[in-house]
Amino acid sequence: MAGGTNASITLLVEIFDPQAMWDHALGIFAGASLPYKIHDQADPTRVGDELHDGFVAMCGSRDDPDICECLRQIFDPVECPPGVQIDDSTAELAPPTCDEKYPHFIGDRGELGVDGFGAGHE
Repeated sequence: MAGGTNASITLLVEIFDPQAMWDHALGIFAGASLPYKIHDQADPTRVGDELHDGFVAMCGSRDDPDICECLRQIFDPVECPPGVQIDDSTAELAPPTCDEKYPHFIGDRGELGVDGFGAGHE
């Protein structure tokens, strides 16, 4: 194929356990970085501390994770699939729904009346 074809992939995900997501992203980050690190016999925890500190600088702490950076670690592969060149990746938080943004202004959404607006007209 002479030229390339550009494409975009979008995933919409729900994060229901940010700490589990952070743990997984750290594992991916460490796994990709470990082959390039040298184990120090004199200080065996140095590599782990260095990887952890680098990850926290990029993705935040486990108690306050940077959701978007964690998602990029999880879904942007270290190596490109065969025949594909990943040029860039982004992750952004979806805007809150009206129910989430204005919980005190949304009334009970029980059964509507026959006119669809809550009143029973005949």
